[in-house]
Amino acid sequence: MKIHKLESTDAFIAFDLDRDGDPVPSVGISRLARKVLQDGAKLLARSTTYAFASFGVQMGGGSAGINAEGDDVDPAVASFVDEVKELVSSGRWATDPGLGLTESDLGELRIADPRPTELWTDGLAVDLVGRGAAAAAAAARGGSLTGATWAAVGTGPLVDAVKIAVTEAGALAAPGTGGADAECDVLFVAGKAGVMDHEMAETVQASVVVPLTAVPITARAHAVLSKAGRIHVPDFLSTAAPLLHAHDADNGDPVERVGAAVASFADQGTGLWMAAVAEAEAFLSTWQDDLPFGRPLA
Repeated sequence: MKIHKLESTDAFIAFDLDRDGDPVPSVGISRLARKVLQDGAKLLARSTTYAFASFGVQMGGGSAGINAEGDDVDPAVASFVDEVKELVSSGRWATDPGLGLTESDLGELRIADPRPTELWTDGLAVDLVGRGAAAAAAAARGGSLTGATWAAVGTGPLVDAVKIAVTEAGALAAPGTGGADAECDVLFVAGKAGVMDHEMAETVQASVVVPLTAVPITARAHAVLSKAGRIHVPDFLSTAAPLLHAHDADNGDPVERVGAAVASFADQGTGLWMAAVAEAEAFLSTWQDDLPFGRPLA
């Protein structure tokens, strides 16, 4: 992991992979807060690295943090955008707004961004995550969501998108208000990194847990889910559809590819997450001298 510190403002980009000392083409979110922790950015970058590796794409994750508050925010964001513009226009790095940032904040970077504009102008990225997560859930259950019940941890556009997708696939909302302890077949999880800790995991009743955001499940929560016989679909698979649309579109429909990837590990049961990790690392080993240290769990 290489930390690229900006010169014009208090900000950084955590690049997960390099080649001959230079970061490989990378993608990741940018966040703004009084103090953005590098460990969090590294974790988000790692998830993206494993997503690309899972589909045979030689790219990596790169997540940025801007440290500012109050009256310092606008000039910090302006300096950040100006300094990283060349990285974006050259294809070296692509980014999307995360915590503390909006589309308008990164508007100048969008002009330079070589990715399909419909990802952010038409909400396609959100739609792809929703449909990809639904396809992942169906694959983990043997290929169908017809008659299955579902619930979600979290709210927002991604939960709205997956609701549409699973309803179209024949799933039914679980009775009650939802949440981690809902009596359901599939639980979707949206939120910040580590939003599901081991205590929350102990309340889960769903047989399949599918992330809608990067690394929302902690390592201890993963262990709890596995011990209880609950399948944890890796976030680096369930959320990968927008990456595939943007960077590997020639190799097929991104939603179908997400479903097929999960289906290829479905016979592993609670070992699905580890089997997916092993395949991603096998691909990384074909073009990286060393595997990145640490797997994508909060």
